[in-house]
Amino acid sequence: MKRSDRITAVVILAAVALVVVFWIVMHRTPGTLAVVHVDGKVVATVDLTSHEVQTLHITGVLGPLVIVADGKGSIRVAKATCPDQICVHTIPARSPGDQVICVPNHMVITVEGKGTGIDAIAQ
Repeated sequence: MKRSDRITAVVILAAVALVVVFWIVMHRTPGTLAVVHVDGKVVATVDLTSHEVQTLHITGVLGPLVIVADGKGSIRVAKATCPDQICVHTIPARSPGDQVICVPNHMVITVEGKGTGIDAIAQ
């Protein structure tokens, strides 16, 4: 095999891999319900099929959190009292199995619903 043949094979394999990942990500089933836990206890549930914006004010271990369901099937943390704000900068959760976690506040948002459970990493 020539060097150019190897390069062509690698480029083709990379293109196929990108198409497969894109297809998996675009065809994930949206979740229907988000469950909010603080210290392992359910403090709220949110219907993600609702087309209205919903805002929740939850009290975590360190203080208040503001959680927003955008009316388009996703949920995120808008404000938090944790020092690093990682939960605020996490992408919104929308597919079954997706989670947004605030470790300092002991808060977990989990999206539930029917779906394949396939993500871009594991099946």
